[in-house]
Amino acid sequence: MALTATEKKEIETMVRKEIRDFMGSSTIKQFEEKLMDEIAKDIKRGKLEGSVKELIVRSFSEFYQFLWTQKGTWEPRIRRA
Repeated sequence: MALTATEKKEIETMVRKEIRDFMGSSTIKQFEEKLMDEIAKDIKRGKLEGSVKELIVRSFSEFYQFLWTQKGTWEPRIRRA
């Protein structure tokens, strides 16, 4: 069941209000600046380091798994080169 335009607008309004209440900002630029400040603070405290490492490890694992499963498409081209 698809949402109507009115329902979408209502949801958008609620989300904006939540962002405004949570971050204390009323424009997208203010929100971006506060969000970047919070991220920078967390990085300086070393809080995000483990999360970033985990994300990178998972990304590389998925990438190499994808390469392995698609080996039949790229391996013959390399052998012929």
